[in-house]
Amino acid sequence: MGEVIKVMGLKKSFDNDGVVTDVLNGLDFSIQQGEFVAIMGPSGSGKSTLMHILGFLDKPTVGKYFFAGQDVSNYQDDELAEMRSQQVGFIFQAFNLLPRTTVLDNVMLPLLYSSLPKEKRLAQAQAAIESVGLTARINNLSNQLSGGEKQRVAIARALVNNPAVIFADEPTGNLDSRSGLQIMRILQDLNLHHQHTIILVTHEKYTAEHAERIIHMRDGLIESDRPVTDRQLAHNGQELKK
Repeated sequence: MGEVIKVMGLKKSFDNDGVVTDVLNGLDFSIQQGEFVAIMGPSGSGKSTLMHILGFLDKPTVGKYFFAGQDVSNYQDDELAEMRSQQVGFIFQAFNLLPRTTVLDNVMLPLLYSSLPKEKRLAQAQAAIESVGLTARINNLSNQLSGGEKQRVAIARALVNNPAVIFADEPTGNLDSRSGLQIMRILQDLNLHHQHTIILVTHEKYTAEHAERIIHMRDGLIESDRPVTDRQLAHNGQELKK
């Protein structure tokens, strides 16, 4: 399908009043279009910093980052913002929804500065909401939803721009096991049946095993990068095919 992400010698350091902390210590890997990859590791391993760089929220200190064959390593803030708005979608542990705002308006938020006509924006938002099974809640306020429903709204919001890559940062961390399984079912469906590239950041082994490949990080390095041989199924026993 083609390479969507490639990093070479990626390093990230933070300078706090002259005290330099190395967070990423030289990473090399690639992700193909249509892959479902989990980035796993303990707290402080560098996985969230890596996600921020891959999702155009931060820049590497050293190294190369290619997105869809394009070297984005030295992009300026406005260029990163454009890539962020057009190429990627985010799902966060804390949902990050606007309170006292409808499901529809939350999902339409990434399209706020789009050049699309209002009718097209509305249609895309409605389709995204339908894809996560929340059409009946489209006019509900976000603070009227359960945790699982809020995360489904966050998934719809991530989908609304039809991004090249969806980043899911601990998407089940604030959910009970039943709601968490429902979220993983939606992510697997988006990957398997709609060919979305998904990068899942988690510290939980069970959650990571819903992906098809796990990059395990420790101390800012890749400890292992392997396919999942016994993949967890969120589809009630249905066989996963790809």
